[in-house]
Amino acid sequence: MYTHILYPTDLSPVANEGFATAVDLARTLDARITLLNVHEEFMDAQEMQSLRVSVENYQEMMKNKAVSSREKMQEMLDENDAASFGEILLREGKPRKEIVTTAKEIGADLIVMTSNGRSNLAQHVIGSVAEHVVRTSSLPILVIKAED
Repeated sequence: MYTHILYPTDLSPVANEGFATAVDLARTLDARITLLNVHEEFMDAQEMQSLRVSVENYQEMMKNKAVSSREKMQEMLDENDAASFGEILLREGKPRKEIVTTAKEIGADLIVMTSNGRSNLAQHVIGSVAEHVVRTSSLPILVIKAED
């Protein structure tokens, strides 16, 4: 049935709420699970220079953020006894696009993600990441509603 599950997370408590369910599903299906964290770079080198932001300092900050994210994701795998069938991916870009693109690239056949199920003004204007993934991905998606 499903052999490779993609679990995207921004590492917030809400986004991580459904991870244990995704791991249980992976165990039941004897599937692999890939944790994906996407870092959105909000300034390019030219913008940093015009705002007098040190490119080196910014790159170091992003590197530290990636290392921290990798450590948190490894903790998630370890806490759920999923290290033997789980892997970690870090990507750079827009999360809504990278989730769909990465799922195809790694050969995932199911995306499991958590959503808070709430709507705010920003989500009405641009839409939530989960909503975008549901609309644009050709893969089956399991959206787990976070507890209130």
